Amino acid sequence: MMKPAVWASVLIGAWLTVSSVQAGDWVTHPQARGAAAQTAVNLQFQSVLSLDRRPAELKVAVTADNRFVLYVNGRRVAAGPSRGDLAHWRVASVDLAPYLEAGPNIIAAEVWNDGPNKPMAQVSARTGFRLEAMDAVWADRIDTGRGDWRVRRNDRRTVGDGRSQMAAAVGPSGYYVAGAPETIQGQFQADAWLTTPKTDAEWVAPAPALQAGETSPWTLGADVLPAMRHDEVPIGAVVRATGVDASAFPARPIRVPAHSEVELLIDTGRVLGAYPEFDLAGGAGATIEATYVEALYDANGRRLSDRAAVGDGRALGLTDRFLPVGGEQIFRPAWWRAWRFMQVRIKTDDQPLMLNAVKAYETGYPFETRAWFDSDDVQLNQIWRIGWNTVKFDAHETYMDTAYWEQLQYIGDTRIQALVSYDVSGDSRLAIQAIDAFDASRVVDGLPQAAWPSSGQNSIPPFALLWIGMIHDYWMNQPDLSVVRRNLDGVRAVLNWYAPYVTDKGLVRQTPGWLFIDWRAGLSEQPRSDDPVKPDSCIISLLYLGALVQAAELEGAAGEPERADADRREAERLRLGIRDQCWDATRGLYADSPLKDRFSQHANLLAVLYDVEPTSGQAALIEKIVARNASRSFPEITPVTYYFSFYLSRAVEHAGLADAYLALLQPWRDMLGQNFTTWPEEPDPTRSDSHAWSAHPTSDLLRLVAGVKPDAPGYARVRIEPHLGGLRRLDAATVHPQGVIETRYRVDERTGRLSADVRLPRGLSGVFVWQGRQRLLRPGRNLITMAPAKP
Repeated sequence: MMKPAVWASVLIGAWLTVSSVQAGDWVTHPQARGAAAQTAVNLQFQSVLSLDRRPAELKVAVTADNRFVLYVNGRRVAAGPSRGDLAHWRVASVDLAPYLEAGPNIIAAEVWNDGPNKPMAQVSARTGFRLEAMDAVWADRIDTGRGDWRVRRNDRRTVGDGRSQMAAAVGPSGYYVAGAPETIQGQFQADAWLTTPKTDAEWVAPAPALQAGETSPWTLGADVLPAMRHDEVPIGAVVRATGVDASAFPARPIRVPAHSEVELLIDTGRVLGAYPEFDLAGGAGATIEATYVEALYDANGRRLSDRAAVGDGRALGLTDRFLPVGGEQIFRPAWWRAWRFMQVRIKTDDQPLMLNAVKAYETGYPFETRAWFDSDDVQLNQIWRIGWNTVKFDAHETYMDTAYWEQLQYIGDTRIQALVSYDVSGDSRLAIQAIDAFDASRVVDGLPQAAWPSSGQNSIPPFALLWIGMIHDYWMNQPDLSVVRRNLDGVRAVLNWYAPYVTDKGLVRQTPGWLFIDWRAGLSEQPRSDDPVKPDSCIISLLYLGALVQAAELEGAAGEPERADADRREAERLRLGIRDQCWDATRGLYADSPLKDRFSQHANLLAVLYDVEPTSGQAALIEKIVARNASRSFPEITPVTYYFSFYLSRAVEHAGLADAYLALLQPWRDMLGQNFTTWPEEPDPTRSDSHAWSAHPTSDLLRLVAGVKPDAPGYARVRIEPHLGGLRRLDAATVHPQGVIETRYRVDERTGRLSADVRLPRGLSGVFVWQGRQRLLRPGRNLITMAPAKP
């Protein structure tokens, strides 16, 4: 039996095949017709559907450009569309029947296009709205091209330039391209348009969004993702207040007298993405400003080291403004916000204001948490949970590098996020979306864009090589080969793009684009037109080598042995060239370039990971670069950041040193003392406190410490090889496509004897390895006892 989400996608896919796409299906306001994508427009649509009885089912397909929120009788029933590009515009399937009743029903939609201030991740053609019944019997009554629809402009909502606002707040280093700050006047919040039929003169018949005979700029496709969460969560506590007694809030309302200024600082207790909502009464002429921050700042504009600290810390961040007109009103921005601390400033005019409530409706991809990690090391347990919280915070209709600052789906970040998702949730739909999106982004220079969807261009050629790695990860962890097959042309295109830049000596010379590797000097600089020609890159050559090795395995799996052999031969040529040109025998290290004037952990760990360094020397090389990084006696080696330590962990395991993995987590242990609730982009001073590329320990604790990982493509077999370090107790679970793999370990403190209780899903078998010895694993429960290996 198909899962409900899959069945829904099949239904809407069939509907898209047979449905006629006419110009009248997409509608807009007559005054917005023909407006360019860079024109900001806010619209409100309403239709009255009268029924003798509630139908058993009334499914509609709905979409908009840029965004919509759909309501039935005042209840929020859907929002979207899920982000894509114009060639892959998402259409959601929604059953309205549960929200309908006998008599008149108000179907309403907010539709907005933030024009030049829209998020960079938002693609647009022009403002439009489209709703169509999936059963033709309802078409004349509910379709936007035919039904009784009215529309008005909502000029009381305006947006500003978020990038300028954030630069003014925190300085130019605070690169911001996410949701715009909003100003909302109260008139349209006060007239009950969601529940009352409107016939005022400002409500007019909608106009076609397209000219007659015009080809639609949107190629529609079924949205196969589930609806994002919209769950009310506790708003937190007021931790600082001026001008009013807020000690009882939010349990009790706050009264702000006329001609007063009040400031509240609310600590939600963790960084989250949510729709804030402000319930108030009175206050005509007042101004309410809500500022959202991940952490508070000191007087010099630096974040407080303790992310839970309040003191006299300042809230410097994105700010919305709400302008009430009196009466009962509810204000909410159209787009969700990210914060731990929310500062609310209220300045009243002649009328007092009652702040009844501030609410938060948390949003994000609805991952189910099916895995766990519980050991006798409390810090490791915290590291695991914070990493998963970070991945969830940065997962919405796409993965995001940072849900506060950019909301862009970058290849480098997304590869890590997808692996954590496989291990903890088992839901691969968002990862498949990402893999396919990057393939769809190959419209500019033949390479996947570094971030997609996006209204801009951002070419980071090394990220295209990591995309091949992401597909390889999927192949190893998921049984569906169709995702690999449909992306193979893109894999080949990436390798073909690089091929002309490979020299006769087997190294990759300088290519166009931003050659970003990691946030370290010499590995992250943006290209400039006056830059001198750079030497051949050993690091990018290593990444290209790794992509060739992975592509060869993908080609072999897809039944393309000749292509696989060609990739392997080219990989061997690169391997020999790197060994010849990049190895510095004097230092016993691989250099970043043939000039041998720069050395990094990056080059050396990749040389181990992709077997440029012979197996016999891999462990010693890893030990050397890790020891040098830990000592200030060897400053010439550039260390990895939180991000690239993901690859360091892979190399440590590849070299047979996984028992040393826990020592690599010291930076995360240190961050616990700063009270992070999501992991930051980099050490202080950091821009972002919520960067999922730093969350890879959540996966590594399951794969390296609990030791659970695929032993064959498609996770057809499992290999369980724990590396417990000093742990004496560990209970963990890892998600497999066929169920959950449970592992329980106990190590006798006196004898060192290991007792393992391993439970595999039905149909899954594998091998258990500990200190070089193996035991076969069968479906169901496996009880294993092993004495420590003799020296």
